[in-house]
Formats: sequence, C-alpha cells, structure tokens
Amino acid sequence: MALAGIAGNRELIAALEAEIARRPAHAYLFAGPRGVGKAIVAAGIAHEILCERGQGSGFCCDPLACPVRAAAAAPTGRTRGANPAGRCECCSACVQVAMGVHPDFVRIARLPNRSDVLIEQVRDLIEKLGVRPARGPRRVALIDDAETLNLPAQNALLKTLEEPPGHTIIFLIAQSERALLETVRSRLRPVRFAPLEPAEIATVLEKRAGLDPQRALDVARLARGSAARAFEMAAGEEPPSAALLAALERAAALDFPAIQALAQEFFGAREQAVENFELIARLIEEMLCSKLLDSNSAAASRGLAGRAGAETLAVIGDAALDAAAAVEAMANPRLQAERFWLEAGRALRGE
Repeated sequence: MALAGIAGNRELIAALEAEIARRPAHAYLFAGPRGVGKAIVAAGIAHEILCERGQGSGFCCDPLACPVRAAAAAPTGRTRGANPAGRCECCSACVQVAMGVHPDFVRIARLPNRSDVLIEQVRDLIEKLGVRPARGPRRVALIDDAETLNLPAQNALLKTLEEPPGHTIIFLIAQSERALLETVRSRLRPVRFAPLEPAEIATVLEKRAGLDPQRALDVARLARGSAARAFEMAAGEEPPSAALLAALERAAALDFPAIQALAQEFFGAREQAVENFELIARLIEEMLCSKLLDSNSAAASRGLAGRAGAETLAVIGDAALDAAAAVEAMANPRLQAERFWLEAGRALRGE
C-alpha cells in the first residue's frame, strides 16, 4: 500500500485504513509528537478517498516520494520552473491533492508569523465543506497545527463537528489534544500516534538523508521519537556519543574539576544539556538491553555494560532522565550535570 513506507505506527495505520474503507467517522483527531507522520497519514487518506485510479490503500501517489510535493517545497528558482506534474505518474486527482488545489480537499494550518489558526481560516473551510463534492465521493478537510486554533476558531468549528455534512471527513492534527476544548475533543474520534523508535528513525535517515548507519543511529537517539526533529539535527554537529560513553567508562574515578569540565563542555546550554542527558539515557538503555537480552554476546561483556550490574546501570539511566526533566523545568543545566556525574560515580563505586 502507498502508506507502507511511513516509519512506525504500522498497526495503527493499518487499522485506520480498514476503518476508513469500512465505516469512517465524520471527524478524527490525530494526536502525538511532532514528526511521527500524522499529517502525512491524513493526506494519504485524502488520496485514498479521492484517487481516480486506485481508491483505497492502493492509491497511485507516493506521499514520501512525490515530485509534485518536492517541487512545491523547493525554494524559488530551483525546481519550480520545471513542470513537476509532467514528471509525475499519478492521476490528476492525486496531483491536485499534492498541490493543495483539489476542489474536494481543503487544508489549513497556522500561517507564517502567526501564533494561531485564525477564525477567518476556519470560516472559509466551513463554507467550502458546505458544498457537495465536485469530483470525488467526499470532501476531505485537514486542519494542521490544530492545537493552535484560537477559542473563536474552535467555537466556530464546533457546530460543523456537531452537525457535519454527510459527505465530509475532517482531520485535526495536534501535538497536544489537551489544547483543544473538551466540547471539541468529545466530537472527534481520537487516534494517538506513538513516538518513533530510534531504529525506525535511523532507517529513515539512512534512506532519505543519506547518513551512514552509525551517524543515523546517533542522531535518532536524540530525536525524542520525532523524524522531523531528526532531519533538523542531521545537518548539525555530530552527537557526542563516543565522548559521553568514554566519560561514563571513567565516571567512578572522575574528580570534581573533571566533572566541572564535562558540565561546561557538554551541558552548558539548556537544549544541549537536555539532548545529552537523553543521549546518555539511550546509551544506558542499550547497555541494559545487551546485558539482559544478549547475555552471551561480546557486546554484553565488554566495557561498562560488562563491569556494572543491571541495577547500577538503571540508577545511572534514571539519573540522566531526572536531570533532563529538571533542566526542561528550568533548573541550571551545569549544576544538574555536576550532580549527575557525582551520582553516576557513586553508583559505579557501589556507594
């Protein structure tokens, strides 16, 4: 099926496609972290409904490798001068959905330099949904950044959700469903997307960003389950996995000046500190997995994973996550780093 290339949430997507084909709800709320494919899946379902060549999961467009989308997203002067539709093998309906001009597909999102989705955008969407489909069997609406719908916009949308036109399916895409009014949420069928696993993100980075396997995995560990965040990070500096792992190896012997140096180098800024604490937690998690699940392997017997007990590794991993949470709650990142390395050293010394 055309959505098979999307990383993660495979069972959820398959169940959703079956539901849409059998008996769809009138409105859905796709909730979950940024960058896990919520909007791609919603747009894919629009293709499933509106495709003129192969409706259902066999629709003819590939949302992850569509020349029309690639041209539309390119900066002015690069590929827009070419005729992307001429290179696209999709049906005309799928091309129009990809370009956002299909008469039965309406998509709105937060405008550039605006903090919320405006009531004027919602009113325009409601007006379009009130008209019967022009070409397809239904009208499909997609509201991205739905958590930024302001209160007037949510109230304006409420009547349409209460009494939806029978030919319409509406998708709201949000990171936090709690940002929506209870009266709005209660009229939506919730679909909750889970964060992606590091291995899933790494595979996407290898295929689409051309990263080598080790760098892809290093970036994926820091991405917090978000492919979008991973792509943003892929162009940045190399994650300091080797340096932090080396510091963990000698943590039992670190004196306070060495701890201060680590705090300054790797935990000086808030975002840097959160990322590196989470990277440490991922490294510890991998050590625990190799130790508990592959106890006879070489990976489980070498280095820190071989010397430290599972309970000690768990203490260090929990300390890293606690430090990351504290920094996100505005604690001083360097002080949290100093506390973490002192605690890691005590745990490894058995104190």
